[in-house]
Amino acid sequence: MANLDNLRITDRELDKITGLDISDTTMGWAYRQTAFQPQNKGVFLSEQILNLCVAAIFCLPITLLLARAISGDSVEAVWRWLPIGVISAIALIFTWTFYRYQAGKHLLTLNHLLDDIDRFNEMVDAVEILEELNTAQKIKAAENNAQPKLETIQPNLENREEVLEALHLTRESLIFALTTEKVMRNHQQFMSRKQEMFSSIERNLATLQLLHKGNEANEYSRLLNEAIQIGTSVHQELRREEGK
Repeated sequence: MANLDNLRITDRELDKITGLDISDTTMGWAYRQTAFQPQNKGVFLSEQILNLCVAAIFCLPITLLLARAISGDSVEAVWRWLPIGVISAIALIFTWTFYRYQAGKHLLTLNHLLDDIDRFNEMVDAVEILEELNTAQKIKAAENNAQPKLETIQPNLENREEVLEALHLTRESLIFALTTEKVMRNHQQFMSRKQEMFSSIERNLATLQLLHKGNEANEYSRLLNEAIQIGTSVHQELRREEGK
């Protein structure tokens, strides 16, 4: 069984290709749409609490200095001004979060491509798990010197080479798409390469559709269909961005 790590699109690759610091919830300073999904609620809230603490450290001393300058050193003045410092910190965090949300809306194409990359990496994980299950089953059968029972047989990955080719083509299309999105985001830089990248994505999508043709309901067909969906989504997103 071949290791499929070289097919995954890693965070380091994403950072290098996009020129931004990419995570599950952010694109540089901008928020991804996934940041507001239920599964990332804990991460988002933790970040907001940390930001609030930092804002409080910044705002409270300034507020207290103003209180001292305006009202003197009385304890009563400090307690009167303290809520203003807290409200200022909350307002600062709200403004910063809203700015990052708005920045994310200007990077919708990149956001959708990153979602497709997450789906692609999940596909690679699924293929690897299937191969691990099948390998473990064969080893167990060999140790028992018998064929595995029908009810214990795991889904088998048929046409393995074609599946790997489909994954490779999909990966290549996604890399091209990220590069094209960066080109369009940076205005006219290297625009001569844009059409070449679009053509490569279209060729890969056509090849995926040929691979899928004639294969019916099995794990191989499902994986190819998922690859085609990702390729089509990539193509549509970039065409939509180009038309803006």
